[in-house]
Amino acid sequence: MIVAALADDPNKQWTTAELIARGEKVYQANCQACHQANGLGVAGAFPALAGSKVVASKSDQIAILLNGKNAMPSWKTLSDVELAAVATYTKNAFGNKAGEIQPAEFKAARK
Repeated sequence: MIVAALADDPNKQWTTAELIARGEKVYQANCQACHQANGLGVAGAFPALAGSKVVASKSDQIAILLNGKNAMPSWKTLSDVELAAVATYTKNAFGNKAGEIQPAEFKAARK
């Protein structure tokens, strides 16, 4: 149990590769139904993540994942590690090349 808790330490500095690998699983479980496996979304309610200005912006992406927007719910129930992982995954999938977000950034944004 303690090892699992340490593995999800939001204060740990994660590598981009670690976040992307974890984020792909989080995306498949929570985001893919609306934004599709290819990140192209569904016209209207579920915008594309490919080439998204929101995905490119750390502050916008953190705010939307924590607070939701329009049809997108808040994902505050996910851990800071899960949120950072899925954000980093979407920043680096679907042709995006927008860097990473660390779990500590979500932890700070929750306050």
